[in-house]
Amino acid sequence: MEAVIQTTSDTKEKDAMEALFTYLDKGIDDMESGRVHTADEAFRIIRERMKHEL
Repeated sequence: MEAVIQTTSDTKEKDAMEALFTYLDKGIDDMESGRVHTADEAFRIIRERMKHEL
């Protein structure tokens, strides 16, 4: 049973990390395209998007 719980937990964590890195990649693409945000705006955008993903 513990293996199932650990696998589920690992999967959720992996999905969350992949979502975060996807958003960070998008942020880098935005910066390269000249669309820049302040750090506060960037973190707000990431938090909002992650709420909708999880």
